[in-house]
Amino acid sequence: MTALETAILRRLTELTKTARMWGSPEELECVAFHFTHVLLCSRNTGWSIEQSFEKWKALGGPFADDPDEHANMRSKLWGEQELKARTQVVEGFLVVWTGLERHPEREAVFGPWIEGLLDFPERAGSPDRLNMTLFALMGFVAADPQKYVAALSLERHRIGGHELRALPVVAPPGPTEAALTYTRNFASWARVTEGIAAVMKDLTQ
Repeated sequence: MTALETAILRRLTELTKTARMWGSPEELECVAFHFTHVLLCSRNTGWSIEQSFEKWKALGGPFADDPDEHANMRSKLWGEQELKARTQVVEGFLVVWTGLERHPEREAVFGPWIEGLLDFPERAGSPDRLNMTLFALMGFVAADPQKYVAALSLERHRIGGHELRALPVVAPPGPTEAALTYTRNFASWARVTEGIAAVMKDLTQ
């Protein structure tokens, strides 16, 4: 196993240990899925996103549930303005990516997929999943994580009025309940973390 593969698997382990920091079960699963996809692409020339989906399904995914709770969260994040929310995410992360100091070995593997998501953001699904996935992937590539977080905070402030506000929030600038997802009643956290563990087991066999 290469050093990069080891680092990716370590990051997947960290995801399961810090699950509730990732917004919602669907966001957590999306982040793990895209890390897994990039790992599989690095191992298999010509590997496709469809093949990753099939592998994920074969291992029991998708693991996240709580459809009503996720829908309620998204109704407060952007409501009927999903396109605007997705555009805000793409534009915000494009600014950050353009100025990001990058770890060269990680960029060589992750860079094409990150740029693919910026060009075709629907690949990550809803704007909140896109937001969290780009956040995680770029954070993994960043040469200086503190500078990365600072740049992202500035962009959030520019778009939404304060640095803690998630990019896909389309309410007026300023503090908003819509950015607070951590108190929601999601019940599938354990199922997602157990699913990620099963994927990791498969990746290391």
